[in-house]
Amino acid sequence: MEINDVISYSLIIGVVLSILLIVSGVVLLFVHDGAQGLPLKEIASTNSLVNSSTITPYQVVAGVPKLDGLSFIYLGLMVLIATPVVRVALLIGDFIKNKDLLYVILSVVVFINMMIAIFVVPAIILRH
Repeated sequence: MEINDVISYSLIIGVVLSILLIVSGVVLLFVHDGAQGLPLKEIASTNSLVNSSTITPYQVVAGVPKLDGLSFIYLGLMVLIATPVVRVALLIGDFIKNKDLLYVILSVVVFINMMIAIFVVPAIILRH
């Protein structure tokens, strides 16, 4: 199988899985009339106490077996964010295999930028 096929399938699987998780989360919100101890009205309110910046990946994973709707939605978003990261990682591997140094360097720079945007920038913003 060609690397382009692997990359295409990884993007398709990532997007479809993300959609399934998010839709499942929305359905669970309605079935359970809320999530994380909050009623659905309060979650949907413009003054909602739900804040994605306060939820850790551990809390998301712990909420999935409890069929917590918000955890499913957050997990879907995490999968969606991880999808292009996986694509860049696959490209780095392919460029290394093909000994294409310029594109290895460019892809590593893109990967580092993505990691900074995902992990470092939010930590800086939360401190202020």
